[in-house]
Amino acid sequence: MKNILFFLLSLSCFTASAEGILTKKEVYCDKPETIIGLLKSKDYKEIPLWFGKESDSKAPNYMLFGNNETKSWTIVQFNNELACVLGTGEGFNLITKKSYI
Repeated sequence: MKNILFFLLSLSCFTASAEGILTKKEVYCDKPETIIGLLKSKDYKEIPLWFGKESDSKAPNYMLFGNNETKSWTIVQFNNELACVLGTGEGFNLITKKSYI
């Protein structure tokens, strides 16, 4: 499946004149227990809403936290020693199967 997706993306690169660019983004990283503790604290009250793992991983590599009342959210990437905040924001809607039927 990944090969098919890569092939299709490759074709789109040949048909479009725009090229992708590589950027660097500073992210905040700390011990996973510190990041999760901060997100669960009374200041944010965010809970895990979703997790994803890469195909070769036994544990989740990404988690999306959110607060349904304030609509704040945070996405975190994990490895064995660190958790890094990739993005934060306010305002989200959970998409369910009913949302697009």
